[in-house]
Amino acid sequence: MGFIKSTTVTQVAEAVGQSDPFARPVVTLGVGSGRHPFLWAMLSAGIADSDTFFVTLTDRSVLFHKVTSAGYRPGKLRYEVAHEQVRARIGEVRRGFLWSTFRFRFPGDTEAVWLNVKRAWRPEMDRFLDALRQDSPGRPS
Repeated sequence: MGFIKSTTVTQVAEAVGQSDPFARPVVTLGVGSGRHPFLWAMLSAGIADSDTFFVTLTDRSVLFHKVTSAGYRPGKLRYEVAHEQVRARIGEVRRGFLWSTFRFRFPGDTEAVWLNVKRAWRPEMDRFLDALRQDSPGRPS
Protein backbone atom coordinates (compact mmCIF):
# COMPACT_ATOMS: atom_id res chain seq x y z
CA MET A 1 0.00 0.00 0.00
CA GLY A 2 1.46 3.31 -1.04
CA PHE A 3 1.05 6.64 0.58
CA ILE A 4 0.93 10.22 -0.57
CA LYS A 5 3.47 12.15 1.46
CA SER A 6 1.61 15.47 1.27
CA THR A 7 -1.54 13.84 2.67
CA THR A 8 0.46 12.19 5.44
CA VAL A 9 2.16 15.47 6.36
CA THR A 10 -1.26 17.19 6.51
CA GLN A 11 -2.60 14.45 8.82
CA VAL A 12 0.46 14.75 11.06
CA ALA A 13 0.02 18.55 11.18
CA GLU A 14 -3.56 18.00 12.38
CA ALA A 15 -2.30 15.59 15.08
CA VAL A 16 0.31 18.15 16.13
CA GLY A 17 -2.46 20.76 16.42
CA GLN A 18 -4.38 18.44 18.73
CA SER A 19 -1.28 17.67 20.82
CA ASP A 20 -0.01 21.26 21.07
CA PRO A 21 -2.37 23.89 19.61
CA PHE A 22 0.29 26.62 19.82
CA ALA A 23 3.02 24.68 17.99
CA ARG A 24 3.82 25.37 14.35
CA PRO A 25 5.21 22.35 12.44
CA VAL A 26 8.51 23.00 10.66
CA VAL A 27 9.32 19.56 9.23
CA THR A 28 7.89 16.05 9.57
CA LEU A 29 9.47 12.69 8.76
CA GLY A 30 8.61 9.03 9.16
CA VAL A 31 11.00 6.75 11.06
CA GLY A 32 11.12 3.16 12.25
CA SER A 33 13.33 1.84 15.02
CA GLY A 34 15.72 -1.08 14.87
CA ARG A 35 19.16 -1.90 13.59
CA HIS A 36 18.19 -3.57 10.30
CA PRO A 37 16.01 -1.29 8.13
CA PHE A 38 15.32 -3.90 5.42
CA LEU A 39 14.02 -6.38 7.99
CA TRP A 40 12.01 -3.60 9.64
CA ALA A 41 10.47 -2.66 6.29
CA MET A 42 9.44 -6.23 5.53
CA LEU A 43 7.99 -6.95 8.97
CA SER A 44 6.64 -3.62 10.21
CA ALA A 45 3.48 -3.78 8.13
CA GLY A 46 2.43 -6.99 9.88
CA ILE A 47 3.46 -6.11 13.42
CA ALA A 48 0.93 -3.94 15.19
CA ASP A 49 3.25 -2.78 17.96
CA SER A 50 6.38 -2.04 15.94
CA ASP A 51 8.06 1.23 16.86
CA THR A 52 7.22 3.44 13.93
CA PHE A 53 6.84 7.18 14.44
CA PHE A 54 6.15 10.44 12.72
CA VAL A 55 8.72 12.87 14.07
CA THR A 56 7.71 16.52 13.85
CA LEU A 57 10.01 19.41 14.57
CA THR A 58 7.89 22.35 15.67
CA ASP A 59 8.89 25.84 16.68
CA ARG A 60 8.39 24.74 20.32
CA SER A 61 9.59 21.11 20.58
CA VAL A 62 9.93 17.78 18.78
CA LEU A 63 6.89 15.49 18.82
CA PHE A 64 6.89 11.73 18.25
CA HIS A 65 3.48 10.40 17.17
CA LYS A 66 3.10 6.65 17.01
CA VAL A 67 1.99 5.36 13.60
CA THR A 68 -1.33 3.55 13.89
CA SER A 69 -1.46 -0.14 13.06
CA ALA A 70 -4.46 0.43 10.77
CA GLY A 71 -2.92 2.48 7.99
CA TYR A 72 -0.11 4.94 7.74
CA ARG A 73 -1.65 7.63 9.95
CA PRO A 74 -0.51 9.47 13.06
CA GLY A 75 -1.76 8.02 16.31
CA LYS A 76 -1.12 8.79 19.95
CA LEU A 77 1.56 11.28 20.97
CA ARG A 78 4.31 9.18 22.50
CA TYR A 79 7.06 11.73 23.29
CA GLU A 80 7.49 15.48 23.41
CA VAL A 81 11.10 16.58 23.72
CA ALA A 82 12.57 20.10 23.96
CA HIS A 83 14.95 21.18 21.17
CA GLU A 84 17.95 21.32 23.49
CA GLN A 85 17.30 17.80 24.74
CA VAL A 86 16.87 16.47 21.19
CA ARG A 87 20.24 17.91 20.18
CA ALA A 88 21.88 16.02 23.06
CA ARG A 89 20.00 12.77 22.29
CA ILE A 90 20.89 12.49 18.57
CA GLY A 91 24.06 10.80 17.46
CA GLU A 92 25.79 8.87 14.69
CA VAL A 93 23.96 10.00 11.55
CA ARG A 94 24.46 7.74 8.52
CA ARG A 95 23.17 8.75 5.12
CA GLY A 96 22.61 5.93 2.67
CA PHE A 97 21.17 5.50 -0.80
CA LEU A 98 18.00 3.61 0.18
CA TRP A 99 18.04 4.07 3.95
CA SER A 100 19.50 6.65 6.28
CA THR A 101 19.80 6.14 10.01
CA PHE A 102 20.57 8.05 13.16
CA ARG A 103 20.75 7.10 16.80
CA PHE A 104 18.30 8.62 19.27
CA ARG A 105 17.89 8.12 23.02
CA PHE A 106 14.21 8.35 23.96
CA PRO A 107 13.22 9.90 27.30
CA GLY A 108 13.41 7.29 30.04
CA ASP A 109 15.74 5.02 28.05
CA THR A 110 19.38 4.50 28.98
CA GLU A 111 20.56 3.52 25.50
CA ALA A 112 20.01 5.05 22.09
CA VAL A 113 18.17 3.16 19.36
CA TRP A 114 18.61 3.31 15.60
CA LEU A 115 15.93 5.26 13.78
CA ASN A 116 15.63 4.28 10.12
CA VAL A 117 14.56 6.80 7.50
CA LYS A 118 13.35 5.61 4.10
CA ARG A 119 14.65 7.31 0.99
CA ALA A 120 11.34 9.14 0.50
CA TRP A 121 11.84 10.96 3.84
CA ARG A 122 15.56 11.71 3.37
CA PRO A 123 15.14 15.41 2.38
CA GLU A 124 12.99 15.93 5.48
CA MET A 125 15.59 14.19 7.67
CA ASP A 126 18.26 16.54 6.34
CA ARG A 127 16.05 19.60 7.01
CA PHE A 128 15.22 18.23 10.48
CA LEU A 129 18.89 17.79 11.42
CA ASP A 130 19.92 21.13 9.88
CA ALA A 131 17.14 22.99 11.72
CA LEU A 132 18.20 21.46 15.03
CA ARG A 133 21.74 22.74 14.48
CA GLN A 134 20.39 26.30 14.22
CA ASP A 135 19.86 28.37 17.34
CA SER A 136 16.10 28.67 16.89
CA PRO A 137 14.41 25.99 14.71
CA GLY A 138 11.42 27.16 12.75
CA ARG A 139 12.42 30.79 12.59
CA PRO A 140 13.88 32.26 9.41
CA SER A 141 17.58 33.13 9.62
